[in-house]
Formats: sequence, structure tokens, C-alpha cells
Amino acid sequence: MRKLAFAAATAAFLAPMPANAATIDTFKVSNWTVGAYTNNTTNRFSHCAASGRYKNGLTLIFSVNESLEWGISFLNPEWNIREGREIDIDFKIDNGRVNYARARAVNSKQIVAKLPDSVELFNQFRYGSRLVVSINDGRPVPFNLSDTNPMLTEVLRCAQRYKGYVDRGGGGLNQGSRDLGSRDERLSRIPDDRDDLRGERKQPQQTTSQQAAVGPTAESRAEAMEIATNILRRANFDIPVQKPEQLSEELRNKFDAVWRGEGMLGTLRILDGARATTLDKVRGGLISSDAVTCKGKFASGALPAMSGSQSQSIFTSCEGQSNWSVYYIAIPRKQGGIYLIGISGSGDVAARLQNVANAYRTVALEVLER
Repeated sequence: MRKLAFAAATAAFLAPMPANAATIDTFKVSNWTVGAYTNNTTNRFSHCAASGRYKNGLTLIFSVNESLEWGISFLNPEWNIREGREIDIDFKIDNGRVNYARARAVNSKQIVAKLPDSVELFNQFRYGSRLVVSINDGRPVPFNLSDTNPMLTEVLRCAQRYKGYVDRGGGGLNQGSRDLGSRDERLSRIPDDRDDLRGERKQPQQTTSQQAAVGPTAESRAEAMEIATNILRRANFDIPVQKPEQLSEELRNKFDAVWRGEGMLGTLRILDGARATTLDKVRGGLISSDAVTCKGKFASGALPAMSGSQSQSIFTSCEGQSNWSVYYIAIPRKQGGIYLIGISGSGDVAARLQNVANAYRTVALEVLER
């Protein structure tokens, strides 16, 4: 995570409409008001923020800025705080552990704090029910976390969408905007060791030989195709693993093994060497990039761990004009690296995908961990 000077970074970080910001767009997510803002000095995108006013008199604000860092803010019209004052806050979500942060008063009514780049904390806010905050060792103040899952998902999508936006008076996205892609593209967004929960791939200029090194090698493809064939056979799925020449260029360049059958797409990638990463980064990158792709109601979560297994399994899903689900199974590789299996389906197939994914997981663990 990029470290910025705290005072400079928070000056216009979280306010739903700070003095030096202009509005690009506003919309509602349940009782939350979400907005995208530019910096009036540079006319560049600054941040997206969601605010909700509570009966206790406080307004709770979440934000994601241009650097895809996130934070929390509290606003109270009754406060009279010296601008620039630093204040300790501690907070707890449901029965979780107490978290600590250092906030700064950006004006007499509002304090802001950057939050750590933590998938665990992000998901606690998304799925939690109750936030309790103590400001400067004061009395605990409760907040009900209503609809924070769709709200935080939309704030992240908003920041991803407007990243690179410059207001040139045309009222639309400039060439820095991105096509959010298709279901196959979602499965291809596998994070590497430079990625974090923000899910934005920071890709430096590479030579052709470097780019080839990140994709499948003859050795990794042979290993993956053998493993995929073994898994499909043991699971009694009469589905062949596709040959590289049968795949689109995108799938061929990103996955070591691919198979299709009964409306589902299966993939296997070996994350080792130039593609090496960690389980936490895999999980965070997949959730955040799939959230950006969803055009409707997004959901994600972790499947219960299998006894004695070091693997991790997560799902993402989207309900909207196009329903889809993806199940990911990440298994440590004995020789180093990670095996990452993806099973995706859309429409009616998405509704029954969990049972299929569970069958894949059971067999994959037998093949790769025992």
C-alpha cells in the first residue's frame, strides 16, 4: 500500500462534499448516499464516498480515493474541534477484536482516518451487523451496519470506474476509463505478488520475453492438464480438458488448463515463479475485481475450511440482468506456489454451481493434498 503524508492525504479524503471537490455523480444505495468527486485544483478524480446519517446525530462516511486506499470518517454538527488535531479512535465490529486508528480533524465538525489494507477488515464492515466506536476515549457510540455490503461494493466499483478521470468539460469518462469485461475476463484476473485488496493491477512496461514468462509455460501447462484430467476423471465428470489450440488467445495466455461442460467453465492456473503470490492476495484480488465486474447485487464469502486442509475456497456472485457465480479453490503446491481452480457459470447454471464446486473441491484435495 502506498504511504502518503497523512495530513495531505486526509485533507480531501473522506468528506462527502469537501470544499475543494466537485461532484461527478451521486446515487443512492439503500439509505446510503454515494458520490464521486474531483479535485477542483487539478480537475482529476479524487475519491468516491458513501455517507449515512444516524439518529445519534453522527454521519458515518466510507471512502475510496484515487490510489484505491479506503478510510472512515465521522461528522457531527455539534463538534467544535481544532482543525488539524489528531484524535485516537478505537472500534469493534460485532464480537470481533478492537481495532485502533489515528484520525485527524479536517475541520471543526469532521474527523477522518485511513484504514489498513486488510481484506479481513473490509469484509467485517461488509458483513457485520454492529459497529461500536470510541472517539478519544469517550463513551462508545453504536452504529447499525445496514446494507454495508452493497454500499462498500458500489464505492469500490465507483473508484475503479473513475480512476484516471479528468474533467475536461465533456461530462464523460476520458480515455483512462476501463472496459469492465466479461465472465472469462473475470476468471483471468488472478493477482500476483504486486496486488492487494484494491484489485488494481499495477503493470509496468514489460518486454515480450517478460510477458511470456508470466503466462503458462510448457511445463506448467503439462502439469496442470494432467492434474485437471485426473480431477475430472475421479469426480466422474465426462468432460475433456481442452487443448491450447482450442482456446481463445486470452484463455490460452492466462490459464494452464481449461475445460467446459454442462454450461460451466473450469480453469486451473499454477501460480509459481514469476506468477507467485500468497493465499491472502489471491482471495482479496479476486473479490475486489469480481465486485467491479458485477452490474447488479454482488455477494462474496468464504466456504468452510475442510478439516486438515491448508486450502481456501471462496465464491463470488452477481444478481442482475446477467446472473453469474464463480467458485475459487486455492491449494498450496508442495513444490512451491499455489494451484488456483476456478469454476464459473451463469444463468440457471449459477444456481446449482455450489454443489458442483464442492465436488471439485473434495476431489481436488484428494489429488493435490494427499
